[in-house]
Amino acid sequence: MKKRLIIGGAIALGLLLVVGAVFTMSTWGDVNRVTIDRRDPVAEQPAEETAEDEPETDPGQGVGISEGMEVFLLVGSDSRDELEDDAGFGDFVGQRADVVMVFIRPSDGSRAALLSLPRDLLVDDVCNDGSEHRLNDSLQGCAAYNGPTALTRTVESVIGQQIDHFALIDLAGFQEAVDAVGGYEICLERAVRDQRAKLKLPAGCTQATGAQTLAWLRSRNTQELTDEGWRVMPGVNDLTRNERQRAFLLAMMGHMSDFSSPTAIADTAQVIAPFVTVDSELSLIDAVDLGWSLRGLSRGNIDELEIPVSDATTASGAAVLVAGVDIADLVDDYLAPEMAEDPSGAFAG
Repeated sequence: MKKRLIIGGAIALGLLLVVGAVFTMSTWGDVNRVTIDRRDPVAEQPAEETAEDEPETDPGQGVGISEGMEVFLLVGSDSRDELEDDAGFGDFVGQRADVVMVFIRPSDGSRAALLSLPRDLLVDDVCNDGSEHRLNDSLQGCAAYNGPTALTRTVESVIGQQIDHFALIDLAGFQEAVDAVGGYEICLERAVRDQRAKLKLPAGCTQATGAQTLAWLRSRNTQELTDEGWRVMPGVNDLTRNERQRAFLLAMMGHMSDFSSPTAIADTAQVIAPFVTVDSELSLIDAVDLGWSLRGLSRGNIDELEIPVSDATTASGAAVLVAGVDIADLVDDYLAPEMAEDPSGAFAG
């Protein structure tokens, strides 16, 4: 049994389902849009108003242009504590990125790659030069950037590559998506629970509902039932969440191959379209092309890039994760393996 957890595959799942709405313009019209601002607000200021200590290049600029591939930022938001209340969906106020994944699709049809970034990864704050914060805080945005723009620019600076498109699914949509495809199988050696995440699953295999799957993937304090009673599952942490997320995402991608036609995907897309937000430059044609190319992807034909991290504490006492490698170099090594000095362990295919 893999005791790995992940919540973010939902995002890509939501994207896959929605972008598959081939002939359903009404469904595509239900998808929320957001503008990713590519401008440099500092450079646009009059010279006399530009502070002397402003950086010469704007955060997020100077990254590699994704030639010969497309790079997608897939995000899952944890903004809603009361998921029964659907009011305000699409509002980015107060949101944090519970799941952040980067999907790299080569234009030549070769193996794609998936990079999962821990939500607690310590990164530079693009809104406050010289400051750092957790990656998931970026989605809150600031005066200069809306949330999606701030997160996009942050991820670009981390991976060293330009993000072509952005997609986000909220947690209510996550549940709808899982239910729409008939559930998600979770197999366990022992019964588990997590009162805070509202998780309760028996031993054996369960065709979990959307709510059960969400609880399983969000759980940070998973307990399992042993002969001696309940105990915290060994090794459960934020990295475990990331690993479960990838496992879920790949399983859902594999499930997409069960759809016999774009129209079949469109029927499911109608259910979750209102819970999905994409960048305003993603056209219906682009979305359909992406969704259909992702159909059937599985662990057999996608590379999973791994980021070694270690625990750390900031000066303010916040618990964070620090990358043990330069993530941009790791991505570069994957994209140009002949240039990598030691590619072993850089990714797991």
